[in-house]
Amino acid sequence: MSGSPDGFELGQVTTSRRKLLRKLTARLEHGFSTEAVPELRRLIDDGDETPATRLAAGAALLDWQELRRRAKAEPVRLECDIVLVSHFALPGGNATASAEEIRAYTEAGLRVGLVHHPVFHWDVSREVNPKIASLVDGERVRWIGSWDRVSCDLMIVRLPTVVLRRRDDMPAIEAAKTVLIVNQTPFKFYGEDGGVEEAWDVRRVRESLAEWVGEHTWHPVGPMVRGALLEHHADELGGVELSDEDWYECLDPTLWRRGGRPAGGGPIRIGRHSRDHPLKWPESSGRLLDCYPSHEDFEVRVLGGADTVAERLGGLPANWSVLPFGAMDAREFLHGLDVFVYFIADEGREAFGIAPLEAMATGVPVVMDRRFKPLFGPAAVYCGPGEVADVVRALARDQEAYAAQRDRAFAVVEERFSHAALLRRVAALGVTVPGR
Repeated sequence: MSGSPDGFELGQVTTSRRKLLRKLTARLEHGFSTEAVPELRRLIDDGDETPATRLAAGAALLDWQELRRRAKAEPVRLECDIVLVSHFALPGGNATASAEEIRAYTEAGLRVGLVHHPVFHWDVSREVNPKIASLVDGERVRWIGSWDRVSCDLMIVRLPTVVLRRRDDMPAIEAAKTVLIVNQTPFKFYGEDGGVEEAWDVRRVRESLAEWVGEHTWHPVGPMVRGALLEHHADELGGVELSDEDWYECLDPTLWRRGGRPAGGGPIRIGRHSRDHPLKWPESSGRLLDCYPSHEDFEVRVLGGADTVAERLGGLPANWSVLPFGAMDAREFLHGLDVFVYFIADEGREAFGIAPLEAMATGVPVVMDRRFKPLFGPAAVYCGPGEVADVVRALARDQEAYAAQRDRAFAVVEERFSHAALLRRVAALGVTVPGR
């Protein structure tokens, strides 16, 4: 918008007012006009504000009003196979999963519409993640504007948090079917006394989405999310149509598979990659060292940081090497491992587990917490923390067992977590997939 506060002499607008104007302008641009418009009008009418601040506020409001007038006078009408609604500016797994699904759809010949729906109480001015923006070509993948009219076979709302406070300016979407992908638990973790740190409210999300689209179905992203809903929120699920099928994350196995195991001869190279968070690691120093041994016959490689570990152990063991998040491509990191080991805190509820899935698709055998067995089945080897060292040694030194576990993982990845598996899922929901 030309009404951005940066279009005026910045010296005449205080830092606090520049921040406010950017926030309000972003809210207008991303559909939250109910709060933004009255606040901009207040700035315009306030004689105590500087002329530059009042002019910037007026220009932002005029630009938005003109955009709305043109859009309503000449509405855009689109036909898509799938419309995906989510917060596309997030930096982590939500964007990665969305981008992977978009690629799967477009490679299959489907037309995809995207509705960017920031979470209102977060920073709505954040730029769209480049992983998403790079896929928008205006033909197979298109942005859907606030006043467009769209019809589709399937609308997918990914991330429950986005509908806690729906956009005011929302395109008119006629969807034959709508699903909500529940890709996070309502609380960040669950202790003996129940949930801690609420992320979203089950009833509010159910009511908001029902008010917007009517009938819809909830698909947990994996067994841990489903288990949390049923164990801790059963009394809130009244009126929710909970699908029997989980909506697994996906990837293209052909892009991950390595040619073979790296040459051996030295310590067994075990590793993991994930963001560094207290719930992503075992809680105690003893359990940490059980899962990631400091023995001389192991080399522990970590991608994503390990400040939590250093704090709990008073420093990192000599056999550890740690890279920060984003320092290396995940494929390159995985190609150098013998075994992938993945254990998290007892109170942690991993919504899915994309990192171990990537290891499985690469051909690196995975040793992990038994809690993940309902999700990955025979694709991994499961044990307790105290068993890790012996299990890894046995697996790494037995070439036949190593190859057999790799091949089991390949089969499960193809069946449950591939692009083909995703296309089968959306076809079952009414999407006409070319060639099927």
